[in-house]
Amino acid sequence: MLGKRTKVSMTQLTDSFDRKMDYLRISVTDRCNFRCQYCMPEDIKFQDKSHILTLEEMLTFAEACLQLGVTKVRVTGGEPLVRRGVVWFVEQLKALGFSDVTMTTNGFLLKENLDGLVEAGLDRINISLDTLQPEKFAFITRRNHFQKVWDAIMAALETPLSPVKVNAVAMRGVNDDEIVEMAKLTLKYPMHVRFIEMMPLNGDTDGSHFRSLFISGREILKRAQEGLGDLVEIQPDDPAAPADEFKFEGAPGTFGVITPVSEPFCARCSRLRLTADGKIHPCLLTDLDVPVKDAIRSSDPIPAIHEVLWQTARIKPAAGLTLPERSRNRTMSQIGG
Repeated sequence: MLGKRTKVSMTQLTDSFDRKMDYLRISVTDRCNFRCQYCMPEDIKFQDKSHILTLEEMLTFAEACLQLGVTKVRVTGGEPLVRRGVVWFVEQLKALGFSDVTMTTNGFLLKENLDGLVEAGLDRINISLDTLQPEKFAFITRRNHFQKVWDAIMAALETPLSPVKVNAVAMRGVNDDEIVEMAKLTLKYPMHVRFIEMMPLNGDTDGSHFRSLFISGREILKRAQEGLGDLVEIQPDDPAAPADEFKFEGAPGTFGVITPVSEPFCARCSRLRLTADGKIHPCLLTDLDVPVKDAIRSSDPIPAIHEVLWQTARIKPAAGLTLPERSRNRTMSQIGG
């Protein structure tokens, strides 16, 4: 087991537009036990495991990021909980000294891992849930596991993990009729419910599928208010936070939207993504990747990784909507969300 390491004070990693890079998302696997329609095809071919970084290699990369001022890390996938050793991985991230370690999960394996994640020091959990209707859940995810995910959300609310965030990808004609019902959850539970605008990923060659499903954050908020009353905006603790958060009067939870398409937040983006196969993905809405596996596996990995990180920061684009829709060929599961 790795012990806590000494932090080295170095220059804060910033990009060419003076944005501070302090948030790392690590995709520990491209594999998933769901096949959500907006995320991957049913017959997706996952990478051979020999191409995937070990958890120890990912920790080496994380340590290099920590030394350049990255303080927050989110563990993602695919589905992170299908990766053996991921609870240990969370514990090691905390031991390295990250102030904020979080995870995004589809919830299927969460309930049986909750105690371990809490003991490992996980700070918060995001759970994907696009619908409250079991039949629609089976249609979206191609898996019939609604109740198990719902039970995991209820169990998470009983732990110190706070806040428990529930993320739904908004899709016109699929789940937009549930905006009010999803928002109602915040009146009953201390959870943060956020609708995320659908993004033009996954090789939609002419963009027609994306455009037919897209619904904007402004329309989502309008429909929630029409059903439940006025929303009061909440000022974020973190100015780089992507969600616009609101609260209904007297509600224990919050309701929000994340608008990467209609109102991009690129100007305040502080994120870097490490893919499971060893690439840094500096911008979610482009296909730009910077290989870092060789640096991680070099004889002196930390300075080698630092060199790649600075290279990545220099080429991180000012805004993500710079490639045509047909150019975005990687699935969300391959990038890590």
